[in-house]
Amino acid sequence: MQLSVEEVLEIHELLVEWFEDSEDPISPPGLKNRNLLESAVGRPFQTVGGKDSYPSPFDKAAALFHSLVNNHAFHNGNKRIALTASQVLLDQIGQWLEKSTDNEMYEFTRQAAAHEICEKRVDEVATISQWLETNSRKAIRGEHPLKYSQLKEALSRFGFELDPPEGDNLLSVWKDGKVVERVSKQGIKGFRPYHTDYILGLRKRLGLTPENGVDSLIFYGRRGPTDAASDFIELRIEVMRRLAKT
Repeated sequence: MQLSVEEVLEIHELLVEWFEDSEDPISPPGLKNRNLLESAVGRPFQTVGGKDSYPSPFDKAAALFHSLVNNHAFHNGNKRIALTASQVLLDQIGQWLEKSTDNEMYEFTRQAAAHEICEKRVDEVATISQWLETNSRKAIRGEHPLKYSQLKEALSRFGFELDPPEGDNLLSVWKDGKVVERVSKQGIKGFRPYHTDYILGLRKRLGLTPENGVDSLIFYGRRGPTDAASDFIELRIEVMRRLAKT
C-alpha cells in the first residue's frame, strides 16, 4: 500500500483535464509547493519507535486525506485531490467508497477541510479514518464499481452486447443474437453505478468466473492509480462539481 508523489501529481493532472472545459476549472493548475506535497504523501507511512504512526489502511488513507486537504500543496483543487487520492490508496487493498451518497461525501469533504468534523483537531485523522471505513465496501477478488459504458465494454470483450440505456429500466444482454440475461439500468447520470456484488452475480450468471478462466484481472483489465482515479471521478462527478464551488 503506497502512493508516490508522482502518482498524486498524475491524479492532479487528471482532475485538471476533467474540469478544463467546465464552469469551474482547476485554475491556475499546478503544484504550489513540492515540499508540502512530499510531506503529505509521506505522512501515512511515518513510524515512531519502529511502529506505524497510522497502523490500519484506513488510518493511512485518512492521514493522506488530512494532509492533502490541509497542506494546500496545489494552487487549486486540493479537496478533490485529497478525496480522489485517498480512494486510489484504498483501491490498492480492494476497498471502494461505495456506501455514502453524493451529498454525504460532499459534506464529509467540505467539513473536513473546514475543520468541522469533530470538536478537537487532534481527533480529525481518527474521525476521517472512521468515516472512510464505515463507507467503504470490500471489493471481491479485485472487483470494483462500474458505470454503464464500462460494463458494456467489459462484456463486449467476451462476445456479449448490452442494450443502450434508453427506454426500460431493464436492459437485455445479448450473445449470438439471443437475449441471455437482463440487467437493471444503472451507471448513467441519475442512477447509481453497478456495485461489486451486482457485477459478481452477473458474472456468475454469464459464466465469466475464475472457474471458467475469467478472473477479475481478465474481466476488468489491469488497473493503475490513474485508472482507479478516473473511475472514481466519473462515478462521483457530482461530488467533484460541488467541491469545485467551495
